[in-house]
Amino acid sequence: MLLGAVAVRSESGEELKNGDDAMDMAELLKWRKSLRYTQEEAGKKLGVSRATIQNWEKGVTRIPRAAELACLQVARRWKQRSEFGPVALVYTDGPIWQELQDSFCTVVLHCEFYSNNEAALQQATRFKQTPSIIYRFIMEENGGIVWNGPELLRECERRRSTPDK
Repeated sequence: MLLGAVAVRSESGEELKNGDDAMDMAELLKWRKSLRYTQEEAGKKLGVSRATIQNWEKGVTRIPRAAELACLQVARRWKQRSEFGPVALVYTDGPIWQELQDSFCTVVLHCEFYSNNEAALQQATRFKQTPSIIYRFIMEENGGIVWNGPELLRECERRRSTPDK
């Protein structure tokens, strides 16, 4: 959605709409097909019936804003699957914001490409032994955030505490 000339985006990089410009039936169908969901599966993910999805896709009933926001979150979780990719692991080698007494500091932003989340997550988990790695996240090809900083840290901690990963 454009407000003036500025696109408003969700945390995952998806463009958001205002209340006057709700998700339409074509966008819902595109969302469902991109995730390879049947109407039944999409309904379960959104907490509605298959008939409701069908009515939305046919334009019989208006798609509520809550359903549109749920679609964004479901898509984001879908992209956090191990096999999703390609992705990029992005991280800094120092703090992004320096103490006020520092007048000059160079921080390098690194970007490493991986074929899927699993490979990127394995590398991110190894960073625990590297104290200079301060902030990290995983993004997809279009620049949308797949794992934000706090989510990625939680997932790395979960993997470290699980012997299998």
